[in-house]
Amino acid sequence: MTFLQSIRSEYGTLKRSEKGFILFAMLVGFCIAGEYAITRPASTSIFLTDFSTRHLPYVWLATVPLNFFVVYLYNRFLPIVGPIKMIGMIASAAVLINTSCAFLLADFPSLIFFQFAWKDIYILLMFKQLWSLIHTTIAQGRAKYIYGLIYGMGTIGSIACSLIPSFFAVELGSEKLFLATLPLYAILFGAYMMAFKRSSLSSSTFKKTLSDDPRPKEAISLIRRNKFLLGVLFLVVFMQFSVGLMEYQFNSYLELNILDKDLRTEYCGKITGIVNVLSGIFQFLGSFLMVHVLGVRGSHLFIPFVLLSNMLIFAFLPSFAMISFTFVFLKAVDFSLFGVIREMLYIPLKIDEKFRAKALIDVFAYRTSKALVSLFILILQIACSAYLLPTISYISLAVFLGWILLVVKMFKAREYNISS
Repeated sequence: MTFLQSIRSEYGTLKRSEKGFILFAMLVGFCIAGEYAITRPASTSIFLTDFSTRHLPYVWLATVPLNFFVVYLYNRFLPIVGPIKMIGMIASAAVLINTSCAFLLADFPSLIFFQFAWKDIYILLMFKQLWSLIHTTIAQGRAKYIYGLIYGMGTIGSIACSLIPSFFAVELGSEKLFLATLPLYAILFGAYMMAFKRSSLSSSTFKKTLSDDPRPKEAISLIRRNKFLLGVLFLVVFMQFSVGLMEYQFNSYLELNILDKDLRTEYCGKITGIVNVLSGIFQFLGSFLMVHVLGVRGSHLFIPFVLLSNMLIFAFLPSFAMISFTFVFLKAVDFSLFGVIREMLYIPLKIDEKFRAKALIDVFAYRTSKALVSLFILILQIACSAYLLPTISYISLAVFLGWILLVVKMFKAREYNISS
C-alpha cells in the first residue's frame, strides 16, 4: 500500500468529530507557523542592525529569566484558566508586543532586544498548547499517519507566508511585518476553540486529569521521577544546542555579507522559505517513511548521524553559501523530522506529563539551551577569537556524537515501540 493510500484508508476510519478536530488542528498549525515566517525574518534583521551578531549570546542569556518567568506563570495558571483561556492570553501578549514593535521601534530601537527574546518563547508556547491537545485526542496507532500531516500543514503556512518578507520587505519596511500577528492569531484562536470542542477533553475533565499538586515545581518533579522524560529533555537540549551554534555561525556570515537591513530581511525570508519547502517534503513524505522503515528508535539515531555528516562537510568547506545550506538543512530537520518523532515520545505519557512537564521541556529547556550556547560562545570569544567559527564547528561535531550516545542509552533502558 502506498503512502497516499495508507493516509486515505486511515482517514476513512475516523469519525466526523475526529476529522473536524484534525482539520482545525491543521489550521491552528498553519497560523502559528505562518505568523512566525513573517515576523521572524524582520526580528532577526532588525536585531542584527541595532545590536550585531556579537550581542546574540547576551540576548540568549536574557531569555533564561524570561523563560523561567513565562513557564512559571504558565504552569501556575493553566490548572485555573484551562487551555482555551491560556492560549488566548499568550496570543494577546504576542499581538500586543509585536504591534507595539511595528509602531515604536523607530523611536525605541532597543525594544527589539526584548521582542527578539520573546519571539522564540511565544511560538513554542503556542505549538505546545496545540500538540498537548493533539496528544490527548489522536490514538497512538494513528500518530505516524496524522502527525506528519499536521506538521506539514504548518509548513505550508510557513511557505505561503514567507513570501511576504521574501519579496515585500523592502517595499513595506521590516517593522510593518509585525502587524501580521493580529489577523493570523485571531483566526488561530477561533480554530483552537473549534478543535478543543472536538477533542477528548473538556474544561471540566481537563482540571480533573491534572495532579493534586498544582504548583509549578510539580512539573520539575514529573520529569525527575520519569527517566524517559529526562531523556526527552536532553534530546531537546542536544538539538537546540546544535541549532544555537549553527545560528550564531550563520548570522556571523550574514552580517558580514549583507549589510543593508531590508535586503537582509529579504534574504532571511528566502532562507526561511527554502527551510519550509524542505521541511514540507520531510514532513509529508520523509517522516512517514522514516518512522515506517526505521521505527522511533532508528529514526532518533538516524537524525544525528545525518546532521553529523552535514556538519563535517561545512567544517572542511566553510563559506557563506555552505553555511546557508547547512543552516537550512539543520533547521528543516528541526522543524520536521525531529519534531515529529519527538512528539511521538509523549503519546503514552499521562495528561500531567503531556501538558505541564512538556511545557518545561518544550519551552524552558528548548530555549534555555541557547543560554548554554551563549556561555560557550562568550568564553570562546575571549579564548580563541581568531578561530571562533572553526572552533564552533568542532564543538558541533562533538554535540552530535553525544546525541547519538544518549539515544542508544535512552532506548536501551526502555523499549519504545510506536511504529508498525
